[in-house]
Amino acid sequence: MRATQATFNYVGRDASGAARFVPIRWLRELIRTSLYRIGALSLYHRLRNRRTLTVVTLHRVLQQGDARWETALPPWTLDDATFDRCLAFFKHHYAIVGLDDVKQSLRRERPLPARSLLLTFDDGFADNFDYALPLLRKHGAPATVFVTSDRVGSEERLWTEDLLSAVARRRVSRQQLAYLHTLLIGEDSDADGDNLVWDIVRRGPELEVELVATALSALEIDLQRVRRPRQMLTPEEIAIFVQNGISVGAHGKTHTAFPFSSDIPAELREPRAVLSEIVAPHGQGSVDALSFPHGAYTPEIADQALAAGYELLFTGEPELCGLDHGFLGTSRVGRLDVDARRIAPNGRFRPEVLATSLFTARRRRADRTSLLSGPEPSATATVSYNAQLAGLRRRLSEAFASGKRREAR
Repeated sequence: MRATQATFNYVGRDASGAARFVPIRWLRELIRTSLYRIGALSLYHRLRNRRTLTVVTLHRVLQQGDARWETALPPWTLDDATFDRCLAFFKHHYAIVGLDDVKQSLRRERPLPARSLLLTFDDGFADNFDYALPLLRKHGAPATVFVTSDRVGSEERLWTEDLLSAVARRRVSRQQLAYLHTLLIGEDSDADGDNLVWDIVRRGPELEVELVATALSALEIDLQRVRRPRQMLTPEEIAIFVQNGISVGAHGKTHTAFPFSSDIPAELREPRAVLSEIVAPHGQGSVDALSFPHGAYTPEIADQALAAGYELLFTGEPELCGLDHGFLGTSRVGRLDVDARRIAPNGRFRPEVLATSLFTARRRRADRTSLLSGPEPSATATVSYNAQLAGLRRRLSEAFASGKRREAR
């Protein structure tokens, strides 16, 4: 999942304020639709983006009748019919390339074609195999799947994504979320609900399972976790991806945002080892592309990744990558999210919205280095799991006492 935050508000927006912007939004949408239908947006794209590489980020593709649909996070979940239309759109407006093509461009072995596009999937969800792969085959489109190695073969998705789903559906109160943050992260915070949940999501995957379970139980938070159908890819499915020309890359070991990780060397090393063992017998020589979880990194972390053997680093910067005569000049590549809520509201595909978001995205010049993506790392002491677990009940009591003091004020 990317660092871009979906909005999980506990209170509604001001209705009168929202109403004032309806005519402006309607006019903007009318202009955008008209420009797309008369071909002006497409012509603009052909001229403006000829010497660029566009990398799009997807996460999940599901049928609406699938049991996983109900708990999937809407911003990052396309229904299969919409994904089919997206692939047709991409084929019409771009030259779809594979990961090896991008690596050859970086090495200056072979230039990329005009208006290149690379399809990427983050996290390693099993529905990528169930629904996305057949459609990629149908359209003859290559892609890259970035896999979090600790989740390979898991029946459940990350508990942090179940937490996001519970918050979005208002099954977790603001107070429970604040207490959970204090228990797990160890920092009392006055931040709003959105910032609290995202702080937990970015930091939480590396926490011990028993610690998380104890905290959730103490706060009576039921994440209603889904185990059937299975949520994450198996080694066998990953191997079939490679056999079908789909490249496999690393997406961290735990899916912790790297600037907050307590063990960055393991986050870099373990996915390469685990995934290389799976893909090597099936024709992929190495796992040397990395998608930063949440798109978050620092320049120092990028240097560590390159030193660990990664050749391409995919970040969270929402930009097109400029090419020098078809050649990629940097190992750090930005990506654009495909937001299902915007391009297919109520299941109705809106190509003009997809076109606007991709065709007019910011371009990074071919000779410019990437900017810092994601939050700055904070210096935190490493606390052993046993010490955390031993202090859990004490911290829970303190959290409740702190909450009561705030309510009293």
